[in-house]
Amino acid sequence: MILSCVIADSSLDRQNQYAVALSRSQNLRLRETVTSGRELEDCLQRGNVHLVLLDIFIEGWDGLNSLREARTRFPSIDWLILSNGVDPDIVRGCICLGVFDYLIKPFSTDRLERALVAYYHYHQGLTQRTNPWRQKDLDQITGLRGRSHDGFEEYPKGIQVKLMERLHSCMAESGKALSASTAATLVGVSRSTARRYLEYLAASGQASFEYDISSVGRPEKLYRLIL
Repeated sequence: MILSCVIADSSLDRQNQYAVALSRSQNLRLRETVTSGRELEDCLQRGNVHLVLLDIFIEGWDGLNSLREARTRFPSIDWLILSNGVDPDIVRGCICLGVFDYLIKPFSTDRLERALVAYYHYHQGLTQRTNPWRQKDLDQITGLRGRSHDGFEEYPKGIQVKLMERLHSCMAESGKALSASTAATLVGVSRSTARRYLEYLAASGQASFEYDISSVGRPEKLYRLIL
């Protein structure tokens, strides 16, 4: 599933910076850029927006009041705030209003990319699950809101965020249990590399595994993403 994003910032340079970060994700696409609260309001009314990357101080946007109203009127839209941290009340207010994350300017593109990866997994984990919830699964999903900073996911050495995102996306889109060889073909890596990533997902409770006893010879291990 591709999620649609809007950038709301008065600076064209920052819009371009954020657009580059979005372009590096296979799962997020830039729908529109706006420079004022009025333009953002018009965009939201047109619908089909999943995430807004917002500078809460843009012209025509009344800070927390406008954010609170938008959260009420558009409850299915998520918010990633990209603003300064001068006013502690603004930062606290945004967090209390349930924004996914708050990035304090200036921040690195890498920090933004990690926040976007975390958001995609958070969104998919909440909206695509069909099985009954277990507490540890819910803790893992809601914990993404606090782990999009340095150290997100605490991946062991050799596990790359972008490759893990690509594998996660392929498994989610497939909806089937995949072997290491099939996963390797889908994401363009070696079979041993795919198996290492799949084993990590299984060990961390993000995937289950089973054996294909119908295969000839040694049963093949199949991995299925837990949604």
